[in-house]
Amino acid sequence: MEKLKEILSKIIEDETSKSSVEIHEASLEAALQKAADELGVDISQLDYEIKEFGGKGLFGLGKKDFVVNVYKTNNAGEIYQNIMSEQFGEESEPIPIVEDRNSEAFVRVTSRGVLLKVTPPSGEGTRITEPEVLNKIANRGVKDYDAAAVKKIIKQAAGEYMKIGEMPINVLNDSTASIQISTDDMKAFLVITPPKQGGYDLELEDIYTILKNNSVVVGLKDDALNRLIDYPVYNEAVLVAEGIKPVNGADAELEYQFNTSTNIRLTEAEGGKVDFKNISNVENVTAGQLLATKKDPTRGEPGRTVKGELIPQKMGKDFELVAGKNTHIEGNCIIADVSGQVILSAGKVNVEQVMTVNGDVNLKSGNIDFVGSVVVTGNVEDGFDVKAAGNIMIHGTVGRSNIEADGDVIINQGVMGKNEGFIKAGKNVSAKFLENVKIDAGETVTVQDSVMHCFIDVKKSLLVTGKRAAIVGGHIRAGELISTKQIGSVSGTETVLEVGFDPKMRQQLQELETAREQYYKEQQTLEPNLANLEYMKKTAKQLSDEKEELLQKMIEESAVLKSKITKNQQQIDEINEHFMNLQSEGRIIASKIAYPGIVVYIRNSYLKAKTEYKKSVFLLRGTEVDVEAYVDEAAEAAAKGKTRGRRR
Repeated sequence: MEKLKEILSKIIEDETSKSSVEIHEASLEAALQKAADELGVDISQLDYEIKEFGGKGLFGLGKKDFVVNVYKTNNAGEIYQNIMSEQFGEESEPIPIVEDRNSEAFVRVTSRGVLLKVTPPSGEGTRITEPEVLNKIANRGVKDYDAAAVKKIIKQAAGEYMKIGEMPINVLNDSTASIQISTDDMKAFLVITPPKQGGYDLELEDIYTILKNNSVVVGLKDDALNRLIDYPVYNEAVLVAEGIKPVNGADAELEYQFNTSTNIRLTEAEGGKVDFKNISNVENVTAGQLLATKKDPTRGEPGRTVKGELIPQKMGKDFELVAGKNTHIEGNCIIADVSGQVILSAGKVNVEQVMTVNGDVNLKSGNIDFVGSVVVTGNVEDGFDVKAAGNIMIHGTVGRSNIEADGDVIINQGVMGKNEGFIKAGKNVSAKFLENVKIDAGETVTVQDSVMHCFIDVKKSLLVTGKRAAIVGGHIRAGELISTKQIGSVSGTETVLEVGFDPKMRQQLQELETAREQYYKEQQTLEPNLANLEYMKKTAKQLSDEKEELLQKMIEESAVLKSKITKNQQQIDEINEHFMNLQSEGRIIASKIAYPGIVVYIRNSYLKAKTEYKKSVFLLRGTEVDVEAYVDEAAEAAAKGKTRGRRR
């Protein structure tokens, strides 16, 4: 109880306490803003009184500020709730709002007698007085009633009808009712006539009987009918029944399992910035993936008139599920036959194995990452990527970009990689020219004009075939053949060419040999220390706990290191054996000229050219790189054919 008093005291104190300031400003808005700043609240939490209105004056003369008394008030409801939360816990139920309602009295004259009902007041409502009740009884023409019963009913205010007397029967003066039904039989209205002096009120059962006799049996509004007993509406049509409208069936529809929106979807890069390159406008799917599911049409529900007559519903419309390109139907599902880009076109779900970018790959298209093949009709601009599980064909040029395909990469123009571009192909790469780019190809690289300052790894061959075919600068590694017209330049640009091995295996071998050197260095550092500790233990027969722990750790490290060295050597031996068993020793062809400064590796042998070689083939003779004259067999065969033709 004491706590409750404290709560009420705090509510009153907070409610009555107000902080206010008097503000002088040129405008009301400025005054309120200044007051909000001073009181530390939002403008919406302020009340104010304008003590003096301001004015702009004329030409700056007579200017007058607003004088405003501004104050903040606390919300008593919120304060009360906060206090109750403190008292009863944060999860206490909100206090219900009690509606203020006065006590009422109702008098009904029925075949059961004169009935009186008095309802109790609620909230701040007042109780009805005995004279008010007696006045209501008199207005109904009731003279013979039990006064003691009336007093008891007023005192109890139980809200139930109780008998207080009798009235003589006068059937002609009774209240009557009629039913009006709308033309569509969906609404029924009740019209009640008031009882005359001494007439009976309608009972609720009487009203239901009248409705039934007029065939109104569906959609009865019980609340409205019950209210008419206490608050009768006379000579007006009151809606007392409403039919049930039919619910039409839903049409069959497709639920797509992919994003059908054509809007560009931006992704977030590190740091919360928007990545405008990865705009996610390609919807990739894989073979066997669920693309769409058909929802069958529904039957719906029939309706009923107020007379109970059935109103048929409309069945939902159905449609035939049709497979699009590279898809098939399984039951009510559309399944992808192949991997590719899923596209919704003319109501059909298609899977395209080839994605076409009409124009350049830039900010408009974003990066491309596709599970099929990609065709770019324009260029690939600096900084953008194109990746494909199939082939990539680019009709224009490629800049400082990453191009990766599991199949072929075909570039109709050339590549200017600016020392950062990278092209990777599971099979072949072909381009008009390559400049300052890194290439990794699974089979062959074919270039029409020139290869300038590139790093190229190709499993089989690099073929530079055009009239100006040249390889200048860079580092080229091919498994079988490097063929071009010109290697190096007049200025002696260092150009390194390697053939006769799988370049990836060569790279792996170099990494293994580097790791082996590191293992041996670690072993040279570890073994003497380990031997020293083992000797100390042998002579002293016991080591301190710290040294014993260090010894065990060194023994474990030594075992791991020896295992690494053994495994490393096995891998090196396997690669060297593979190199020894290679059928192709590799060749390098310079059908026009090879300039001084080039370095040629064939397997494990190399040659650094100190002079120029014209029309030459570099190959392996025993363990040495040898040079022999290049013979254009196709040209010779063509020349012989012409000679035979002239002799005839």
